[in-house]
Order: sequence, then structure tokens, then C-alpha cells
Amino acid sequence: MTELPIPIDQPLMTRSVRPKPPRDEDAEHLLRLCREGRLFALQDWLAAGRSLSVPAHYRQTPLRIAINTEFHSLIEFLLRNENDQSAKDDVLKHACWRRQLPIMQLALEYGASINAVSFQDVIETWDRGLVQVFVERGADLVTNSPFARAFKSRIKAALGIFLDCKRARPDLFDELQQQLDAALRQACQDSDLKWVSLLMWLGANPRSKGLATEDLDSASDFEDADLQSALQIACGSRVPEILKRLKPDPAVDDFRELMTAAASWHTTPECVAYLMRLGADINDKVDGGSTALGRCLSNFGWTEAVWEYGSRSVAIPVARLREPLEALRFLLENGARWTPDERLIADTRRSLYRLDHEATVIVLDLLRKYRACDDKVLDALISTPKMRSILKAVVGWQAEDKRRGVSKSVVSKRRTCHSKTGARVRNVLSSRYDRERLYEEVWTEPTQKVAKRYGVSDVAIAKACALLNIPKPPRGYWARHAAGRKLPKRPPLPKYGV
Repeated sequence: MTELPIPIDQPLMTRSVRPKPPRDEDAEHLLRLCREGRLFALQDWLAAGRSLSVPAHYRQTPLRIAINTEFHSLIEFLLRNENDQSAKDDVLKHACWRRQLPIMQLALEYGASINAVSFQDVIETWDRGLVQVFVERGADLVTNSPFARAFKSRIKAALGIFLDCKRARPDLFDELQQQLDAALRQACQDSDLKWVSLLMWLGANPRSKGLATEDLDSASDFEDADLQSALQIACGSRVPEILKRLKPDPAVDDFRELMTAAASWHTTPECVAYLMRLGADINDKVDGGSTALGRCLSNFGWTEAVWEYGSRSVAIPVARLREPLEALRFLLENGARWTPDERLIADTRRSLYRLDHEATVIVLDLLRKYRACDDKVLDALISTPKMRSILKAVVGWQAEDKRRGVSKSVVSKRRTCHSKTGARVRNVLSSRYDRERLYEEVWTEPTQKVAKRYGVSDVAIAKACALLNIPKPPRGYWARHAAGRKLPKRPPLPKYGV
């Protein structure tokens, strides 16, 4: 076989090798003295006019080695003769992470910046004595809302630390209260009754409006949004006990606002019934209509956010609408009236378009059965060709079933066939998410961070994991991770559909 000649002007492909940095005998001798803790030899070294610093390519520094040895006098000697601010701050960070309080005090005494360590990291040490040092020296307790984030991570030690900080820094009362209120809104959003109770015990205000903790990083996106209170969020919770724990008061609270919140997304009949027992009027509008019923109908087709993943042609089957239908029936049974304007009729119609045909007819039948609106309103709702075609198709099915004598059991089986839509949604999710990658992501960092990467909410990620059969970390997993505790074993990724 004849070898082909290599053109002279074409260089050979060679692997680039990074040159090995040169050895520095003085630096290696200095580091060896530090490892051996030879303080007097180091003092003589400095007296001879030699430097206590090493070249940048060395991973170890005298200070880092001294911290590992925990030789107090050696660390003090090196700090006293250190001019690099970042090196002093580095000592403070390492000492805080190791909970070495005497070394932390040394670093601060010789010029380390108290804000070199974020106060959230200080809280996560779970050491109230260590936290007290930072508070007394003027640490920043406000930037990045450290307490709101600690409460979201369910760090119980933060409860006592928060009380200590409120007593030590009365000048920051308003800023600390804002963090506490944001944490309460987050706990209501997470439907965590235990932490709602703990935060109320700390003095959280359920009536202050603002963002929940997980929304603080994207606060600019909510500048024009209607901010909610913990009470409003609790009204839409699926845990009615949370609303009862916040104790809404007819003399103080706007019950029309709370009734609207109760019917916004996941309407909970128990929450609506509780508000009505306290004196809320279900037909609160000036024209005798119900704000809650109008909101419930206009949001009906948007109840299950997971159906947003595909195209708008994916219809929500009756099987997925049990809770919204129960809430609608509850409002109607209690005499709720629907008095919409043209815009609300159009919004409701668009909402019903997202349901499958049978579910749309069920909603219309409920409105007609309970006489929730005038006939003119109902005629306006079904006036479009698309709505009429839906009604015609369903009425045709029902007439055909009646003519042929089809039993109710067969009709019920046909209704369950709509669950096949769920399979189509899972296919859509599979095209958007890689199962193995999503599995690794939800076990590597909290769901909120994963959700931001995909541009969706953490609820949407949780539902996607449920439909794709991806196990998620249990409640409290990330709090244990932050505290350095032993974590439960990660379950393997099961086969799809098992």
C-alpha cells in the first residue's frame, strides 16, 4: 500500500498540551511549613523579607492550610500579615461552613467583610450563636430575602433565629415583616398547614399583599399584576383548614374579593361554604349576580394547567373535571346567579371550547337546570356556529343512544374512552421533555429552579412528572439537603407507563 505524501504547507494535527507550570521551591517550602504548623519558622521566614503568598497556579494557600490544621495562632499570624481582602473573606467563608466560631471571629477582627457570606448561608448553619455574631456585626438581613427563603426550605432553626433578629434589629422590623409575609403566602400556595401555623405564630400578616417567596426572583414580571394576600391564596387552596387558620373577619376583610379568589382556579366548595357561613353573599354584584360563579365559568377550561403543553386542540375530558363540576354544582345549588356582560360571555365560551363536547353540554345543562341566568344570556353563549355544532353532535349521540336502546353502562364506558386523551397529552409531554433528563434535574435541584429553566410553573413540572411516571423527591428533601442531613435513597426511574 502506497503512502500518500503530506503537503508541506499543511501542518500535522497534533494534540495541544498545556505547559506544566514551573515549580516554585520557595512556595512549596512555605506550604510545607504551614502544614507542619511551624509558627516560629514562619516568623523567621517573614523577618527575612520573604513573601507569605504563593503563585496563583497553586491550589493551596497558607491560609487554607492553616484553617485545615485549626492552629489558632498560625491563622492569626497569617491574617495579620495578609493584605488581600479576598483571602480574608475566604477564611470567613470556610470557617462559617465548618462552624468554626473562633476562626470566624479572628477573620472579622482582621478585616474580613461581614457580608462576604450571604445571611441565608449563615441561617442554614442552624447555629444561633454563630448567627448572633453576624447580627451583632451588622450583617445584611434583607438582601435576597434570606428568611423568606429559609422558611420556604422548611428550616425550623430559622424560626428562633428570626425572633432573635427582630429583637436585636428593631430598625429592620418592616423589612423582616415583609419576608415573613412572603413566606406565609408561599406556605399557603404550597398548601402546607403546619408551616402556615408556625408563620402565623411568628406574627405573619395574612392580609398584606405581595409576592410569594418563589416569585421574588422574578419580581419585575409581576409589576403590573394584581398582588394577592395569604387570605386570597388560601381561598383557592384545596386545604380548607388553611383558610380557617387565617381567620377571615367580616368586619375587616373584603369578602367579595375572597369569594372571587375562592372561585379563581381550583374552586373548593368547602372554602366557599365557610365564607358563606361567615356572612359572605354569594350574589355579591350590584345587579344580583355572583362574581364567584362568573370567575368559575370563565376559568373552567383552564383548570388543568397540564393540558397547556400541547396544541389548543387537546380537549379536557369529563374524567378530569370532577372537582370543577362539583364546585360549579355547589355554587348553583346555593342560588348563585350569572349576569355576564358580552366580554364575560366570550371568555366563558372560549373556556368551554377547551372541554370535550360532552363536558360542554354538562355545564350548559347545569346552567339551564338551576336557572342560573336568563334565556337571552344562554342563547348568546351558544350563538356561535362552533357551539351549535357541539350541541348538535352531542344531542345526536344522545338521540341515537335512545333510539337504539343503548344502556347507561355502555354510555359510561364510552365516556371513559375520553381518557385516551391523556395518552395523547403524555405523547405531547414526551416530545417536550426528555424523561431521563427531567428525572436527573428534579433530583439535582428544587422543582422551582427546574421550572424556571423550562419557563413554566413548579406545579406544571410536578404534573408532567406524574404523567411521565417520574418519581420526585419527597417533601422536606431539599431542607434536609441544605442542612447536610442524611437523604433518602433516590428511587430508580421506572419504565414508561408502568
